[in-house]
Amino acid sequence: MRAILVGVVCLAAARMGGAAAGPEGVASIVERFEQLSIGDAKQVSGLTLSSGHFECRLSAGRAAPVLAGDEVIGVYYDGGGTMSYVSADPLEASTFSYNVRKVSSLKLDKTDQGVRVTDGFARVLWLAQGRPLPPIEGAAAAPLTESFSRQREKFRRANGPSPAQEFALRALDSPSAPVVRAELEGGSGDVVYQLDSEDPAETLTVLRKSWSDDPEMRKHLYPEDLSVQLVGRDPKDAPLPRVVLADVDVDLKASDADRGALTVVETLIPLGRPASAVRMELERTVYTTFGNNLTTRTEQLRRVTDEKGRELGFVHDRDQIVVQLAEPAPPDAPIKLKFEIDGDFLVHPGGDSYWELGTEPWFPQPQLAGQFYTFHCVVRVKKPFLAFAPGKTVRRAAEGDVNVLETRVEKPVCFAVILAGAYEVDEEVKNGVTLRVATYALKNPRAVKQLTNLAANIIQYYEAFLGPFPMPELNIIEINDFGFGQSPPGTMFITKEAFNPLIEEENQLYSQGVNERFAHEIAHQYWGIAVKMPSFEEQWLTESFAEYSAALFLKAYKNEATFNALVKHWRARATFVTSEVTIPLANRGYASDATTRYFLRTGLLYDKGPAVLRALHKELGDETFFTFLKSCQKSFAWKFASTKKMAGLLQYMTKKDYMPFFDRYYWGIEMPKD
Repeated sequence: MRAILVGVVCLAAARMGGAAAGPEGVASIVERFEQLSIGDAKQVSGLTLSSGHFECRLSAGRAAPVLAGDEVIGVYYDGGGTMSYVSADPLEASTFSYNVRKVSSLKLDKTDQGVRVTDGFARVLWLAQGRPLPPIEGAAAAPLTESFSRQREKFRRANGPSPAQEFALRALDSPSAPVVRAELEGGSGDVVYQLDSEDPAETLTVLRKSWSDDPEMRKHLYPEDLSVQLVGRDPKDAPLPRVVLADVDVDLKASDADRGALTVVETLIPLGRPASAVRMELERTVYTTFGNNLTTRTEQLRRVTDEKGRELGFVHDRDQIVVQLAEPAPPDAPIKLKFEIDGDFLVHPGGDSYWELGTEPWFPQPQLAGQFYTFHCVVRVKKPFLAFAPGKTVRRAAEGDVNVLETRVEKPVCFAVILAGAYEVDEEVKNGVTLRVATYALKNPRAVKQLTNLAANIIQYYEAFLGPFPMPELNIIEINDFGFGQSPPGTMFITKEAFNPLIEEENQLYSQGVNERFAHEIAHQYWGIAVKMPSFEEQWLTESFAEYSAALFLKAYKNEATFNALVKHWRARATFVTSEVTIPLANRGYASDATTRYFLRTGLLYDKGPAVLRALHKELGDETFFTFLKSCQKSFAWKFASTKKMAGLLQYMTKKDYMPFFDRYYWGIEMPKD
């Protein structure tokens, strides 16, 4: 639907905003850390740069201090050297080893401290705040200006958040926290090490070139995280967000083409300590393909104000924003920020007559564990488009040449979406739930009736062991494509073979398994919307639980043979991934091509995960297993769950410790026996 890339940072005025409070504003800090310079070079040898589990030994070469403005913040070195990094986290050991072998040429070995990688390098840029820097002493050497400029240009091509924003956030919000970034080249590959300050973690990354043949895509370098080691937090525990997004109020005015104007009022709650700045995700540059042409779209943050109407300083770049508050916000108390956004970000996939603001950050959002918001929106679209949004419909009206939709979600959700297009709509209330089916471009009464009845049957089945359906309304929306489904709050996007499964040859190709996919997407309203995942390391709580729930429906709706065929399918597809990559790291298992990577991830989340639940079901028996699922829905409804918490709930129910079970099959690489 959308491919999001970020170009080289350009600190133009359009990317900064507002007059910031305090002696130095966020825009000025970011600019200082982007426009780095170096001092006089000296001959050095035998220096060591280290941070946590990472070490660089500089054998002999030239080094110069690195400055952000007048402040010395690092060292640039050109010469011979060796690096080493140790992954001491046993939960990532097998996946770390797999990734190193698949996407790097680093030397890998096992030590008493953990799994270690080593490599040589020719140049390193070492930036550090809150960590001491070694003195640069020695005879004067030839300048490093040209070498430094080439290194900076290269690493600026790497996708992902700007390092300058990380250093600015530290300066404003946590000046005592250590932040380190090291960029190495000239060895077997380009390597980046980072110690960040927000939910602190050490990350070791390699940069790869694009798999795409498109010349625009090939300008960029793409980071692949080999290792992420948390600092001061058990990886089995949920992340600790800096702020929680508690309420979102959206006003969207859409043109009859691709332009939109957004006003978003957000209620944010800093946790634990006062907040002087907040960092969130917000799309900036969107690349979309129409035919063979790559098209660039922009979502531009124009203005940020607080509830007193004061204009706040901000930086918006690389799909991230940092907003500097007028004064420190007290901990655990709500604050309100108003964001004014516009641009040509209403993308019509393939030129079709609809656009979608989907699960990407189209409005400012903190990290996933901080997305816990009620949602209200008013959407205005030009006729004949109709808009769809999650929650209970407050009003749907026509005002001149504009169709208006207002909805509200009273429970805390994440992944709120808005879609609008040329749709024909029918709705029916079944067992207290409004089922709304939207067919693309044309009326399709047969499909509407079939899908309404199928959705009602699935919901009725789930309610027996998962409890009442979480959302008051469900929008089932046809997407003019093939082969996928998605289920944000109160919404199901499902491709056209579900609406006309037997009419066209291509429809028939994709129509096998439509009932299972339909049941899977409806199950997401329980697993993913009501019971939330706090991070992508816990994504099996949404995907694997939804997949197993769908299989249970097919067992009841069709027969035992259908269920057994799915179990066999899971085990067959999971076989090639179970020996090294674990379920929680499914999104961090890499490969040398996109296809293998796709099958690795799906093999863990959609195949091994359900197989693990099947093994648990067999061990517990029907009565206890279904009670466990219902208890999960009751205990974690509209909250963030975790596998560790679910294991605790299971122990409370059965009086048996189930952590060893999850250690073997979820956090470990073993495959349960059938």
